[in-house]
Amino acid sequence: MTSINEVKVEQNMNHLIQNYGIQLLNYMSDCEREEKALLSAFEKVDSSIIKASLELLKENNLINIRTEEIMPPNIYYHLTKDGELILQMIYKFESLTFE
Repeated sequence: MTSINEVKVEQNMNHLIQNYGIQLLNYMSDCEREEKALLSAFEKVDSSIIKASLELLKENNLINIRTEEIMPPNIYYHLTKDGELILQMIYKFESLTFE
């Protein structure tokens, strides 16, 4: 059995939290979302930050992108199996109680 690198896990979780990753994954939890809808849902956050967060999620195989080739193109995001798994783990952590 391999040991967990606690520092790396903490760094990755903090990165997900600070860059709206968890919120974006949660927003996509029930269906595919159009980029316009994502930007609208996070309208109080600079759109470049949300787009950078989406790119990080894509690079880490947590979301996929689908593009409709019309003018202008419609861009859609949806969770991958890894994204669904991460989100399920986050929900599990949320439900834990330590007393």
